[in-house]
Amino acid sequence: MKKYVLMFMLAVIALGANAQTRAGESSAGFTIGGGFDDINNATLGIDYRYCILDNFRINPGLTYHVKNGGLSAWAIDLNAHYVFNLTEMFGFYPLAGLDLSFWKASYGHLSENVTRFGANVGLGAEFYASETLTFGAEFRYLGIKDLGRPTIGFRIGYNF
Repeated sequence: MKKYVLMFMLAVIALGANAQTRAGESSAGFTIGGGFDDINNATLGIDYRYCILDNFRINPGLTYHVKNGGLSAWAIDLNAHYVFNLTEMFGFYPLAGLDLSFWKASYGHLSENVTRFGANVGLGAEFYASETLTFGAEFRYLGIKDLGRPTIGFRIGYNF
């Protein structure tokens, strides 16, 4: 009996969920994550996703690399995703894009600012909880001179 109740509940949830990857659809989201390197900065970000074509979208975003060990940064990204909808409730995507980072290093009373241009490559997955709510995770590598790093982020998004 429990199995039938669980199947019924999943079916009801699936009726309201739909892959958010049709041309003209948008999403705005908040991301929290961090880097896996010697810097180990936490990251906080906001982004916007717009489907140009079915399953193909652009993703501009702004990320703050929280100060750790005297190093922090603001990053402006423009990525592209090609989404593979595995089910009506789950999608997977590779990503590629460009990054412009403004790094600040502070050593006692001295500080130095460095601007770097780089590239992003990675993979992401998202769960379409409802027509308006998406949860996801994204792993990407930021290729940038002297400051390249892998990062992971967890996103909650509002779809419209």
